[in-house]
Amino acid sequence: MRTDRPLRVVLAEDSVLLREGLIGLLGRCGHDVVAAVGDAPALLAAVEAHVPDIVLTDVRMPPGFQDEGL
Repeated sequence: MRTDRPLRVVLAEDSVLLREGLIGLLGRCGHDVVAAVGDAPALLAAVEAHVPDIVLTDVRMPPGFQDEGL
């Protein structure tokens, strides 16, 4: 389903450089990054607080670098 409104995105990536690059890329594509976080607990809190259309997440994230992003 296509809409003309931007997607509300929560982004989770522990690498600050990559996270900032993705924020810029998504913004240039017209999407609204409502939260960008660096660890799994912050990801859960951001999803609960913002109820995004989509979550873009790294799979291996702090604190354990296992599969916290899943």
